[in-house]
Amino acid sequence: MLPIIKVKADTIIFREGAYDKTMFIVLEGSVKIYVERNGEEVEIAVIHKNDFFGEMAIYRNRPRSASAKVIEDSRIVVIKSRMQLEQFISENPSFAGKMMGVMGNRLASTNDLLLEKIGELTTKSKSIEFSVEEDENGIPTVKPLK
Repeated sequence: MLPIIKVKADTIIFREGAYDKTMFIVLEGSVKIYVERNGEEVEIAVIHKNDFFGEMAIYRNRPRSASAKVIEDSRIVVIKSRMQLEQFISENPSFAGKMMGVMGNRLASTNDLLLEKIGELTTKSKSIEFSVEEDENGIPTVKPLK
């Protein structure tokens, strides 16, 4: 049986940049996933009952890419290793399907965002015009037109 913790609203579960190998499943309540930029919290997602978060920590040895804070008092399952997750999935096979679907949607959203950003960069690079001018020594220099 995996540990279940009760967590009060406004409790930080983990912070962006932290290293650990823990994922969580919300049984009751909700959790905000966010990043801090320029001193402000930028919400990425809100995790509700029967959803999970922090799963990337189990699969990657990298710092957390975001922070997690409890929005309302919650009960949360704590999974501290890949082995615990695999055991949980074998005991709860319907969760495996849900997890694959959610992770697939998250990956598709990330892919869409990446393509959008690539499009923006491509558009910007095409719209910048340059001129070539020679200096007093006849050496050409490239300058962007304003």
